[in-house]
Amino acid sequence: MNVIFLRQPHKFIKRANVNLKERIKKEVSRIKENPSIGERLTGGLKGLKSHHFVFTKVNYRIAYKVVGDLIIISIATRENFYRDLQI
Repeated sequence: MNVIFLRQPHKFIKRANVNLKERIKKEVSRIKENPSIGERLTGGLKGLKSHHFVFTKVNYRIAYKVVGDLIIISIATRENFYRDLQI
């Protein structure tokens, strides 16, 4: 299974500090090993899953879907994550 990053998560990772980049890499590996780890989203986001993790007391979310490959849709802090994902 390949991992494909859309534009937003690619930009987010590029701006993140080194420690956060390593943590994101670890979390994406966990998702790749077990895609069912995330919770299913509902409503307008049906078909996506969200994986939660905490880094330096900040809650982060990774939105993804699996269609043959693992497609990372968005990576962001919890604040406004779902609102921004729907836009």
